[in-house]
Amino acid sequence: MFEGRLVRVLISVPTIALLLCSLTFGLPTQDRSGSEQPYTEQEISFKTEDGWTIYGTLSIPTGLAPGEKVPGVAMVHSPAHDRDIYLGRHQVGQTITGQRKYAQENLRSALGKTATLRIDIRGRGKSATPQEYHTFTPEQRVRIALDVSGAVDFLSRQEQVDPHRIGVVAEGESAEAATVAAFKDYRVVALVLLSGRMGQAAKDLIATRDDLAILCLVSKEDKVAFGDMTDVYKLSRNPESDFLLYRDIGVGNSMFIMWANKFPNEKQLEITVAEWLNPKLRISASEVSFPTEDGWTIYGNLRLPATSGQSRAPGVVFIHSYLTDRHVFDELERMVAAGGFAVLNIDFRGRGKSQGKGSYFNLSEEERDRTYLDIRAALNTLAAHKEVDANRLAIVATSVGVKYGMKAASTDRRVKSFVMLGGLPDRADVAQANFPMLLISSLGLPQIAQAFRDFYNLTKDRGAQLLEHEGGAVGYQIFEIDESLQPQIVRWLKTQFALP
Repeated sequence: MFEGRLVRVLISVPTIALLLCSLTFGLPTQDRSGSEQPYTEQEISFKTEDGWTIYGTLSIPTGLAPGEKVPGVAMVHSPAHDRDIYLGRHQVGQTITGQRKYAQENLRSALGKTATLRIDIRGRGKSATPQEYHTFTPEQRVRIALDVSGAVDFLSRQEQVDPHRIGVVAEGESAEAATVAAFKDYRVVALVLLSGRMGQAAKDLIATRDDLAILCLVSKEDKVAFGDMTDVYKLSRNPESDFLLYRDIGVGNSMFIMWANKFPNEKQLEITVAEWLNPKLRISASEVSFPTEDGWTIYGNLRLPATSGQSRAPGVVFIHSYLTDRHVFDELERMVAAGGFAVLNIDFRGRGKSQGKGSYFNLSEEERDRTYLDIRAALNTLAAHKEVDANRLAIVATSVGVKYGMKAASTDRRVKSFVMLGGLPDRADVAQANFPMLLISSLGLPQIAQAFRDFYNLTKDRGAQLLEHEGGAVGYQIFEIDESLQPQIVRWLKTQFALP
């Protein structure tokens, strides 16, 4: 049923007397046993796309270095609650002396060095003006997705927040709105659903992205949410998605409270969620520049996964066409990074930001032909990072980028695979290369189709695979016609490097 991913079933214990009616919340100005918060907070507001004013609390970690950016998480409550449901500090029993005992963490503190934004959805809390939620029509409730989109956008625009590392946590009926907003915004890389209720429209979105991981938590007795969360888990195409099944701990955010009361000496459920969410948010993204051996400065996007101990990630270099720049690979870049790779997506000489010595179209043919030096420098730059396995590199290239990439890779033993999206590399370089290739051609362009069949016959004994597409779209253009191609590239790369 769960396709081999982690499922934890927790058996109930005898009913305890301390239930929700006895829960007490501590002061929101303290955390972790009353110590001062390691973040600053401020009341904020923003306008949604349809003009509703949403209020919330923004928490930014203290002690950040100048220019340091951290991940961000938007927290969305169900219509039964308001933003304060995420404060935690609930009572979990009494000590032997009769003193009250409180949970040591809430989700905000468990996330550590992460900015958070707790909002009041429209119609609830401070965002109840001009209309309260209980009077909403079904059509109005659907528009809560705009509140979540606004929260993600507001969080992403904060100076201390990395806009490419955003997570969303939502509970109950708001899970549907959160899912709709998250799957339409590529800044969101992880989604946590607590007893989520989900309509078909939201479920249909889940299969549209490979790069967004989902954690579903539900208690077995909540049959509606159990059914919806099971569907979400099955529909998710991200291998990092997970399903945590419990028993007798209630619904939504209250699962944190019930768990803490049933198992006061066990690890808090908020910590379990944070331990899943944090690694998804710790893929660092930055713009970098590096020199080539002939004096060009090349710019690119670098994404490095969080690694520990001896674990190092394989690396992938992206090479665009002469008509585009690195941003043609924006979506695939994120998908490949989410699949466990370190990624360097470059603007080669004369294109994008790498025009310090002139525009590509003004360069001599001889100068253009030295673009392979940009790819060689990119491979060296990526391999130099401690998070990267320098002997397990790959290249994804399109159009003329295939020619430059193959020339750089054919004699580089660190390169272990190559994705060729159209283009016409030199046959001698293809013949010399000793690594598997994924060859993606277009039947509407007979010259490329025939050349790729020739390349396949030349390299099939080295693990080559040939994909042929109908029509005249070539290379990166096929992404717009066939939405399955980018996920297929990710799966192929993961197979080459034995990634789960």
